[in-house]
Formats: sequence, C-alpha cells, structure tokens
Amino acid sequence: MTSAADPTPEPRRGRRFVALPFLLLLALAAAWSGGWWWAAGKAGETIDAWLKREADRGRVYACADRKIGGYPFRIEVECAEPSARIAVEGGDARASAPRFQAVAQVWDPKKVIGELTGPVTFVGPDGRRGELSFSLAQASARADGRRIDRVSVALTTPRLSFDGEEIGTAASLEGHLRRAPDQPAGTYDVASTLEGGVSPLLSVLPVGAGPVAAEFQARASGLDSFRPGPLSDRLRAFAAAGGKVDVSLARVSRGDVAAQATGDLALATDGRLNGALEVTARGLDAMVNALMGTDGEDTMSALLGMGAKMLGKKTELDGRPATRYRLKFDKGRVALGPIKLTRVPPAF
Repeated sequence: MTSAADPTPEPRRGRRFVALPFLLLLALAAAWSGGWWWAAGKAGETIDAWLKREADRGRVYACADRKIGGYPFRIEVECAEPSARIAVEGGDARASAPRFQAVAQVWDPKKVIGELTGPVTFVGPDGRRGELSFSLAQASARADGRRIDRVSVALTTPRLSFDGEEIGTAASLEGHLRRAPDQPAGTYDVASTLEGGVSPLLSVLPVGAGPVAAEFQARASGLDSFRPGPLSDRLRAFAAAGGKVDVSLARVSRGDVAAQATGDLALATDGRLNGALEVTARGLDAMVNALMGTDGEDTMSALLGMGAKMLGKKTELDGRPATRYRLKFDKGRVALGPIKLTRVPPAF
C-alpha cells in the first residue's frame, strides 16, 4: 500500500528556494555591470562634448592616451601626457604634464577628485618657459550641470620657475571656492592659505625675515564664469556685473612682521578700484628703520615712525603692540587717513 502523500517534491522545492537568492544576486550584478558600462560610456561622451565646446572657444585640451576604468564602483578617467593650448592676449599659452587622473563614485557622479603628476611645463605667448613642480597636487570639484558648487586645490611643496630661474617655493598652497549658500547666483566664498613661502624676490624687501605665511578669506559676487581666458576680460565682466569682494581676512606674516586686513573692494566699469580696508600691522617701526637704513636713532626715521603712528590707532595683533590704519580707494586714488598717497592704474 502506498501513502497518500508523495515525499519527493519537497527536496525539489527546497532547492528552488536555495537557488533563488543566487539568481537574484546574478541579476543584480548584471544590472550593476550594465549600469556601470552605460555610465562609463556616458562619461566618455560628456568629456568629448566638453572638449569640442572648449576647442570652439579657443581652448584645446588633449591626451596622448585616455582610458576609462574603475569598475565596479568608480568611474576613473586617466589621461596620459595631458596638454592645453589656450588663446590669451598676445597669442597662445601652452601647458603640459605627465599624467592626470580623475575619479568619481558611481553613486555620486557630481563630485570629482583629481590628481596631477608633475612637473607642469608651460610656455607663454612671449616664449617664456616656466615649470611648476610639486610632490603632490590634488583637486576636488562638485558641479550641478554647468554650475560649479565647490572647488578645492592643494599643492604640497610647490616650486615655480621661469626660464630656469626660481620664482618661489612653499611648503603648501591651498585654494577653496564654494557657492555661497542662500546668496544670488555668482556669489562665492573664497579661501586660500600659503605656508612656508620662500622667494628670492623677498630678499629686496626690508620686511621681516624667513618664510612667508599668508591666509585669505572673502566672499565675492559677480563671478558669472570660471572659463579660462584673458584676465582683462574676466575683470571687465566682473565690473560689469557689479562685482564686489568682501574681505573677512587677508593676512601676511614673515618673522616679526605681520599685517592683516578686512574690508570690501570693487571695480568700477572703467577698471578703477573702489572700497576701503582696515589694516592692522605690527613690526612697522623696524620696517621704517630698515627703509631709512638706520638703527632707529635717525631724526627723519623717528619722524616717519611718529607720523605713521599718528595716522593709525594703537591696538594689538597676536598679543603684541600694533597699529591699525584705514586705507581708502576712491576711483583708484589711495588714501591713508587724510593723506592721499597714489593712484592705482586701471585693472583693464
């Protein structure tokens, strides 16, 4: 006699349940792979379209060899021997480097991180040759379509030279730009730092001794474009847009001498500078004495030092005695308190 229930279908049903997750995993992997290859192809098309637009505007970028990889979680674009030719005033400027690599995560394609292998060599329209070397050069950017939201650049031990002569070196140099929140279009927060700056040009200035440190923080409006181009065109567009720079901190220090400033600056449509800066400086007495070539006992040096103190207010900087001055710019005319000093030439 046979039983009413047949036990054989049970193992088959169990095997189906075991295989189902595996099949789902395979389907997910296939879908992910297809999505990655689509994204990689789209990245290549986007790069080609951008290169064509730039070339039409006189800015030609090229790679000796370009590869796209990074499967499965990243999109990596590697450019061997990148080069650039940009139309500027007086002709073309050219630049080249050994290698550039850009990386974006598949789930966050709007953020791109790049690394450049140096040195970067460039030739100006006048034929002067320069070189920028560094131990590390990295950048990151986030964009929404053609609108830049954030850009950061960091160089470690940069060294700049022209025609074989050193212009300057530094321990580090950083720059940051981000779209200001809750502000009109074209308004950005700007920040930069320089550490351990050294240059032969500083040897002619009787201002402190040793490396230079600098820091800059500001909010700028009227920045409608970041495309490379002649500086005069960029400044003219900035002035036409009613551009303004609100400086929250501009600081330079070298040895015992330091100065920092806050205020606002703008360009009139004729290129003249307008605005005012509150400047706080320490080490001024030593600088005046050095300019006069005395040890501080000369009568003229003493009078100059006294006049400088009368034009400013006593204060402190870094816990040390300092003087605060007000510099005013009116249609390019620079005034220190009630004394008019000079006129700054138009920016364009």
